[in-house]
Amino acid sequence: MTIHPSRQLSHELSHCLADAGLPALMTVARLHGEPSERALAGIRGIRDHLLKVDVDLNALPSLQPDAIAAAVMRCDPDPEWRERILRGMTLVAMFDGSPSPEALALLDRTATAFQVDARPVNTYRNVMEKHQLALRFDILRRGFIRQAVEATIHAGGFSALAATLKVLSGHEDAAMLKRFQGLRGYPQGSFGKAYADFIDLNGFDFPGQPGGPPPPVFRHDCCHVLGGYGTTAAEEGGVVAFQAGFEGLDPFDVIMFVMAEFELGVGVSPFLPGEWRQLDPDRLFAGLEHGSHVSCNLIKDIDAWAHFADPIEIVRKRFSIPARGRHPEYPNKEVGLN
Repeated sequence: MTIHPSRQLSHELSHCLADAGLPALMTVARLHGEPSERALAGIRGIRDHLLKVDVDLNALPSLQPDAIAAAVMRCDPDPEWRERILRGMTLVAMFDGSPSPEALALLDRTATAFQVDARPVNTYRNVMEKHQLALRFDILRRGFIRQAVEATIHAGGFSALAATLKVLSGHEDAAMLKRFQGLRGYPQGSFGKAYADFIDLNGFDFPGQPGGPPPPVFRHDCCHVLGGYGTTAAEEGGVVAFQAGFEGLDPFDVIMFVMAEFELGVGVSPFLPGEWRQLDPDRLFAGLEHGSHVSCNLIKDIDAWAHFADPIEIVRKRFSIPARGRHPEYPNKEVGLN
């Protein structure tokens, strides 16, 4: 099943899905009594940024899976909406605290009532049962990292693969490093200078240096710069959700990368240790909405070097990247990039 974050909802459909879907999310949040603040923050993020409705969450009823399925079907029989709601329920369950058998049972019953793929439920089961190897493999297989690697190899062939392996093995690539360091001399306000400033502000190594990002991760860092995202854990959640909005992959699979890394303590990336409860649920869903406006896949469809010399605002306009409406945040830094 393909999920289309850029698919725009009519006013009527948005309100109908809110009437069906938000009670489903609140049902998950109330499983163990009063909803936790993190679960509520996730539901508010979905309400405010994806559904864009004004609804009092506390006034919503809890519903059984069959009733939820019937309500969604009355809105629109397209299974995408049931797929979306099941994914939202799964994320809310993860925000709510330690995974529980009760939440797993509810998600299982919902997938059956919805007559949709239970893959998000299986992901929750892997989290609950601490099947971390299976979880890591699934995230890497389905998420944005694989797409970034494929795009790097497609653009540069064997030499790009060799350069990636050279950097990952801890060796310097002098030619690559010289090229990237040259971005410091690009005009102020250009995309290339903004990228160099991003690297310097964060104290990162440039691609080509031992410890620097390999070429596939460079593509992700360009999304930080173009989208206006910083590098705290909450901002990483925002930028990966931003990518989920335009990548053409299942947004759930993309978002699960940061859920594992920064919410569930499961380290997926070799560059980052797993952390607990560091995401901002509102920022996550705001990022997904932000990325849904972008006109192309920034991970695989553009060559950043073809745009580095241009003013960054022109590049953003070129790819229909709207203003984020929030300043980026950086660890232990009071100033950021726009």
